Amino acid sequence: MKRLLLSGVMVLLLATTAMAGKYDIRFLDTLGNDTFEDFVKEAGVVTAYRGLAPAEPQGITGFDIGVEVSAIDIQSSVWDEVFTSGDAPDYLPVPRLHVRKGLPFNLDVGAIYSEIPDSNIKLYGGEVQWALLEGTMATPALALRGSYTTLEGVDDLSLKTYAADAVISKGFAMLTPYAGIGVVQIEGKYDGSDPTLQAELKDQDFTETRYFGGVQFALLLARVTVEAEYLENPVYSMKLSFGW
Repeated sequence: MKRLLLSGVMVLLLATTAMAGKYDIRFLDTLGNDTFEDFVKEAGVVTAYRGLAPAEPQGITGFDIGVEVSAIDIQSSVWDEVFTSGDAPDYLPVPRLHVRKGLPFNLDVGAIYSEIPDSNIKLYGGEVQWALLEGTMATPALALRGSYTTLEGVDDLSLKTYAADAVISKGFAMLTPYAGIGVVQIEGKYDGSDPTLQAELKDQDFTETRYFGGVQFALLLARVTVEAEYLENPVYSMKLSFGW
């Protein structure tokens, strides 16, 4: 299963150079502000940072690197208006390369990079997680996580997300279930030069609540993490990583 997951994510990552941009984002001068508002909100869901990790700190020698993919339920009628193909899928796959490193004082830092297959969408992001409670054999761990993402590759759109989450987890042998709640700030604006769209499309700003839960399975250096999230739309994620 691990090889299948790794192969699938690598295919998604390589697809960006092998295909012709069926899902490139472009804005026609017929796009209305209501549709743009709906699109920015959904694009914020797509691009928001996902930690895909329990609350326990990794420790100063801890390190984790992996590949992951999220399947995000999108409103295809909205995305049809901005995709070059005019034919959006029901679920948009978002593969990511994800690196995390443990630091002193129960801190972890991380970063992601993503290219959505067959599109001009690229993402960069970072996170800082602080464990208020490390967790013991009898008690759970509790952490606060802050994160940020920015969209690249789409010349006519500026899109950024900021998130703050609280995460609780409790390990049982090789399994560590976790759950969390947070808020995501989505900021988007039209950055193109079309005068019609400049007049029509307003800057967008949303604050959304998200809920998520998952489980991490660890065996020696390998870790498999699955997570389900609700942030306006359902999001299903899986990560294969290696760490210590």
